[in-house]
Amino acid sequence: MVAPNDPSDDEVRAALDAFLARGRSRRPGPTPADFHLTRLHLLEATVIRCVEQRTEGTQHEPGTVDLSERPVYDVLENYKLSPHEKPSDQPLELVKRGTVHLRSCDCDCGNGRRRCADCNGMKYRPCEPARVCTVCQGVTACTQSLKHGGLPSTPPRPPKPGRADRPDERVKCEACQTPDSACPGCRGWGKVRCPECEASGRIPCVPCKGAGTVECGTCHGHGNLTSWTAGRIKWTSQPERVPPPVPRPRQVASELGSGGWHKDRLGTHDPLPDDLSPEHRSALEPHLRPRQGEKEREVVIKRLTVVKATPPDSDNREFYVFRSSDGRLSVRRRVSEEGRRKVFLAGAAVVALVVLVLVLVLAH
Repeated sequence: MVAPNDPSDDEVRAALDAFLARGRSRRPGPTPADFHLTRLHLLEATVIRCVEQRTEGTQHEPGTVDLSERPVYDVLENYKLSPHEKPSDQPLELVKRGTVHLRSCDCDCGNGRRRCADCNGMKYRPCEPARVCTVCQGVTACTQSLKHGGLPSTPPRPPKPGRADRPDERVKCEACQTPDSACPGCRGWGKVRCPECEASGRIPCVPCKGAGTVECGTCHGHGNLTSWTAGRIKWTSQPERVPPPVPRPRQVASELGSGGWHKDRLGTHDPLPDDLSPEHRSALEPHLRPRQGEKEREVVIKRLTVVKATPPDSDNREFYVFRSSDGRLSVRRRVSEEGRRKVFLAGAAVVALVVLVLVLVLAH
């Protein structure tokens, strides 16, 4: 059976003759009429199936949820899709009849708010009102420490940290009123006011903003949840590549990508093309059996004939002829396997000769 756009022998030989005429030397050679032609009927096909998956599970959403627009079912496996329902782009969400109900939040938050975990509902975090002076470290707060009973006194309210441009300089002590005896940072007290709480001993809680409670992360402040049994129907695309009965010739495999492949696109119930060869039909049919859950199917078939032309008398050349995308015949010249073998043997002989010469030179 002749494949679509399959070139005849006369067309192949005419294309070879035109190709050889462009680079023919004065030395006469074999003509295309003497070439042996071998046809390679390539087939590349992909079966793309839409396979259905049905899943069911309990779903929860915060607050009161309107599910009136979703389809309702009793048994998910028995639900029949309408002609306009094809969940290939996005899944079809359904609701099982009689399962929708409003219930309290699992966290027992009541009004949708929970005690803040950072401040434990106190609205603030405890803080030390005074901190050790960074200038004297509370050790040399005043040189007249005996007047303080040997220790720095505790001020009624810790002072703000003083400037200490010159730490060695002494200022009047606010505890004992002795001039030039106190640390300029704490002015004799040994401690300074905490800049965060301003000596109040409390820092407002940031997560709850001083409220003591935060919004419940489960019900998002609603205090209740809508629960229902949700069904989902989804079609997923599963492509399957059919192993080619004849692989692309590796000598021109990359060039064949731009070849003039004959393409057929078949739907779910479309028969295989009438002009398909028995070999190609046998390669395709095992991959066209319906799969479990298959709802739709598309088969993409690509066919191209490549003619391998071999000159007589064990020539080291071979030619590949195939239709290009514009419909014209394209010819590619390549070194034959025999020619590659001869080149390899010749290279190996040259290397062996060079090694032999080096050995003889070094021996003398």
